[in-house]
Amino acid sequence: MVAHGLYSPESRILLRVLSAGPQPPAADWLERRLAAALGGREALGLAAKATREVTTGYREVNSEGDGLPGVVVDRFGDWRVVQITTAPMAARRHAILAWLSARAPVPGGQILLMAQSAAAREGFVPGLEIHARDGTSNGPPALEWLEHGLTFTAPFRAPSGQGEAEPSAAPAMQKTGAYHDQRDNRRRFAELVAARSIDAPRVLDLGCHVGGFAVAMAAACPRAQIVAVDQSATALDHLRHNAAANHVADQIQAVAADMFGDLAQLDGPTVGGPFHAAIFDPPKIASSRRDLPRAIKAMARTLSRVLPRLADAGVIGVCSCSHHLGWDELERAVLDAAGSTSMARVARWGAGPDHPIAPGHDEGQYLRVAVYQRR
Repeated sequence: MVAHGLYSPESRILLRVLSAGPQPPAADWLERRLAAALGGREALGLAAKATREVTTGYREVNSEGDGLPGVVVDRFGDWRVVQITTAPMAARRHAILAWLSARAPVPGGQILLMAQSAAAREGFVPGLEIHARDGTSNGPPALEWLEHGLTFTAPFRAPSGQGEAEPSAAPAMQKTGAYHDQRDNRRRFAELVAARSIDAPRVLDLGCHVGGFAVAMAAACPRAQIVAVDQSATALDHLRHNAAANHVADQIQAVAADMFGDLAQLDGPTVGGPFHAAIFDPPKIASSRRDLPRAIKAMARTLSRVLPRLADAGVIGVCSCSHHLGWDELERAVLDAAGSTSMARVARWGAGPDHPIAPGHDEGQYLRVAVYQRR
């Protein structure tokens, strides 16, 4: 016997390993691993009272990284969002929700998300369930949380019909609501911008979603002027809300544009460069290795329009949330885009400690942020 695991007969990944060797996992492996995952966050300080006063948004369970393949649990203040992506875990969803509700209750309630895309791959029935603490099936009008002392909301709206898998506000609700994996990187990049000896830096946030990077940079550097770009009108509405909630609305200009388009919207006098800093945070654009040539070309095309807008010594964070688009591929896109412009890499970042990676599970290291400086 080599290993024990969870069998998914309709999936391309037939077996997800739970334990190596001849000894099967304990009968209560699910409960033990949920307890270990939440206990791990507590040991990291994410569940401590002092932390809750400044950060109430983080990942509680990170799939394979916590020995629970197919289960992602994100905390958003008073609410918890549980995302199921495999058939074996879909069959255990009620046990997962019951354990979380009994052992780690949250004031608002729990939202179960089983998306159509995962259901089609794995062969389970999609759906979205709301389990509010008040006994109703009413979800929150928006997900709300704190991140390093800043207030954020992301859209949430329950589906209008039975069997619908995605909230009707899509694409605004990204996976479980927002991206906690970039939480610490948002603070790092904001500190990088604030540390520069520039009185009123101009900053570009390309792919801003609900404003995580933009708001963090504006709060860290009160005289910064930020151009925040996204093609989702719903995301931009929440960006404006988050900017106002954190008293930085006058520092952020929202621009509706496709980051992979010609970015002609950045040619105007109030939104154009030169930029002293920029962040380029696209969605997942390489689902397989076959997608890599197209993905590298798309990123290089956008970067070729952004890099000339960087001021001398300006910095840009180039992000990838696609496992297949690794460090070498990111570097290739930057090289292809830079041409004669001299760029130097000054930092590399990944996801925060609430996104653990199991040894040998390279797919778990999906988030990469490479920071470059124009020389």
